[in-house]
Amino acid sequence: MLPATITENQAYSAARLAEMRDALARHLHGGAFCVVVTGSFGRHEASDQSDLDYFLIGREADRNLAPYRDVADILGAAVAKKPAANGPFSSYVPAEELVNRIGLDGDTNSITTRRLLFLLECEWLYNENGKRAFFDQLIANYVTDTVTSDSIARFLVNDVIRYYRTISVDFEIKTREGHAKAWAPRRLKLVFSRKMLYFGGIIAAAETAGLDYVGKRAKLSQLLQLPPIDRLQAVFGPRCLAALDLYDHFLAQLNDPETRTRLEKIDPNDRHHPEMRSLLDNGKQFSRELIALLNHRYAPDHPIHEALLM
Repeated sequence: MLPATITENQAYSAARLAEMRDALARHLHGGAFCVVVTGSFGRHEASDQSDLDYFLIGREADRNLAPYRDVADILGAAVAKKPAANGPFSSYVPAEELVNRIGLDGDTNSITTRRLLFLLECEWLYNENGKRAFFDQLIANYVTDTVTSDSIARFLVNDVIRYYRTISVDFEIKTREGHAKAWAPRRLKLVFSRKMLYFGGIIAAAETAGLDYVGKRAKLSQLLQLPPIDRLQAVFGPRCLAALDLYDHFLAQLNDPETRTRLEKIDPNDRHHPEMRSLLDNGKQFSRELIALLNHRYAPDHPIHEALLM
């Protein structure tokens, strides 16, 4: 049985996702594009404190067919908190960019963010079949027909590692330069929800060991369609409950408006604030629990260990 806050947030997320899907289905038509959501709604961890990180996906040639204003109006009525202005969300993302632009100079922070969130914590809001088609095309780009059964989905592992380290480095620089608004909640999200996202990608790739490229693609599609918490349960079963108890406490703190307001007022230089210090200590224990899960399931000679180091 899952902890209380996770259970509550999953129920809240399911209800709101159903409402948004119904509203979009009543007003939108055609299959030239899809609408997806990432963030806490994509992870099924949303509460009434959550914002809505959505974007539209379609071919570049079909950009003019996408009803930006209609989608913004419908979803704006459903969730009060909007995505950050000029951020990577609430925009149209060409599928060619999302699926094919991995690495090199053209792979900007925004493109990397959209791609990895689409892969690791995404739910459809409109046109489920379209979303699934783009999703499977992306997986095929990570696992080509040259990948052998004695390997894992290592290209994916490298991209997940790169993304997690990039957001960690970016957070540090933003903090130094004084641009990290609401520093404490963002720091805690890095310690918990971003770490959960990272770990969920790593274990999905680890589970592809011993499978040919077709099996690898199928396994990734199966696991990555699950929200990260469900993915942990699918791979580790009840053994992951100690980690989820710590994660549940983090969610409960961010769910509470009074606690969240206090956290938002903590200065980046006040890292020893008792409430913040307690949560960061929990974050360290959360890391230990995830490492223990990894080491228990995957023997020392499993290729995931080498992939994480070299």
